Amino acid sequence: MDQDFARLGEQLKAARELKRPRISQSYVAAELGVGRSTIYKMESGDGAKVTPTTLLAYARLLGWTDDSVDRVLAGGDPVMAGEGADQRAVPGVELPPAVEYELRTGKVLDYQVLNLGPDEGDGNLIVFLQGKKDATPEEVERIVARYRPVRRRLRSITAESDEVAES
Repeated sequence: MDQDFARLGEQLKAARELKRPRISQSYVAAELGVGRSTIYKMESGDGAKVTPTTLLAYARLLGWTDDSVDRVLAGGDPVMAGEGADQRAVPGVELPPAVEYELRTGKVLDYQVLNLGPDEGDGNLIVFLQGKKDATPEEVERIVARYRPVRRRLRSITAESDEVAES
């Protein structure tokens, strides 16, 4: 069976670039204890020249299961650690891949559903406030405090939408 290191490199790079906050190749290299050129090799498709231990460590850093490297090399998709049978962030709901990734990799701190009109079928705006999975209570409070004025503005926008619909 051919091992598709170019595909693995693309998947590693895409997952790294989707991380929030975004992480650099230099950050990954420092975390793994390797040079940035090693990360570049992996992401450029030269993963065969990198030790399996380093590939596994990179996958784990991204939140992938231990078998995800082999899955991708065989043509499959990586699996996020801790996922069940339905690997979507919201089971039964198709979301854009970037949204799926964000919902899986962060910790939802708050959410709100805002109606866009006076009637139920006028649409909704769904907002998630998210932080790192390992955020400290102090970090969570700081994030929530920064979100409060944004939440008030969102509510005022939907109130304005109600006024427009009524006129």
